Amino acid sequence: MPAGFGVRLRRYYVAGILILAPTALTLWVVWTLFKFFDDILGVELRARGISVLGLGFVLLNLLLVLLGFAATNFLGKRLFSLWDRLMHRVPLINKIYATLRQIGELLLGSSRTGAFGRVAIVEFPSPGTWGLGFVTSTAPGEAGRKTGLRLCSLFIPSAVNPTTGFLLVVPEEKVTYLDMTPEQAMKMIVSAGALVPPTPGDPGAPSAAAAR
Repeated sequence: MPAGFGVRLRRYYVAGILILAPTALTLWVVWTLFKFFDDILGVELRARGISVLGLGFVLLNLLLVLLGFAATNFLGKRLFSLWDRLMHRVPLINKIYATLRQIGELLLGSSRTGAFGRVAIVEFPSPGTWGLGFVTSTAPGEAGRKTGLRLCSLFIPSAVNPTTGFLLVVPEEKVTYLDMTPEQAMKMIVSAGALVPPTPGDPGAPSAAAAR
């Protein structure tokens, strides 16, 4: 077998995995949730000869709407706040919960002014090379008071696996803010730089106002 053919075959194989894996995982999660919620009432209804097509899908979306409604009223906020504190205190689970919540807020949250709301680059890990990350805070804090500098907290996720990374506390003048949205930055990080978002002004690129 020619060496060139083997290289191309390996490249095609890896490309196929990159295309299939996210799709297959997404479909598996959706199907598992669908089956779970379909079995809540579906088993009882089918035992009585009643079949409702898409019952699991309806129940899942109804649950999401009800949770969202509960979380926006006063009592619901108090309950979810207690639940949030509880989940952050359970060993091991708190790590997973906190990471998934941060990623969820980043990808689905409407706010772009709080933590993870701004994308920036900073020279890291050495001068002349740049790390892409999220500005998590510009509050002075103890480090700012003791150094006398205006510091910026920047979280730089690891490529492909953004659940780990580095927390940098650097002078804000060394931070360069970017126009890309947090979603675009996360896609670029997860794809190890393969998905580079278009810069504002490029043909087909969304405007900054539309991106936010």
